[in-house]
Amino acid sequence: MVLIRNSTVLSAAPEEAFDYLSDLRSEEEWNPICESAEKITDGPIGVGTKFHMEWERTPVQVVEVVDFQRPHTWTMHSEGDLEVTFTGTLEPVAEGTRLQVDFDAQPHGCFRLIFPVFVFFLRRHEKENMRRLQKAFDRQVVSS
Repeated sequence: MVLIRNSTVLSAAPEEAFDYLSDLRSEEEWNPICESAEKITDGPIGVGTKFHMEWERTPVQVVEVVDFQRPHTWTMHSEGDLEVTFTGTLEPVAEGTRLQVDFDAQPHGCFRLIFPVFVFFLRRHEKENMRRLQKAFDRQVVSS
């Protein structure tokens, strides 16, 4: 298990940030390696909602919402060669909302062999994602 933790401040209210971030379809807007994001369950997003997600050089993953406490925290989980539990936590601050992300990754099968190298790149990519998210929210504020 490897835990990658990052944070940033977003120029939005916690409710706005929560609604945008907990809907994985928004990832296509700010993550350049996200190739597709599709909600595959009916109804509003909440515990049990599932998404088909595809990132560069990966098979389609089913990601499920396993915790949903609007507007404070949500947790997503996916299984496979790389099992991931992703938790986002939001806290109001003077500048908007502080986002903390915990990306907990556990390799399985043959993936364990390349996992140490993968983690090196993943840490860098997740840190860059915080900058991309911050810019995405800054653009939304300017266009509002």
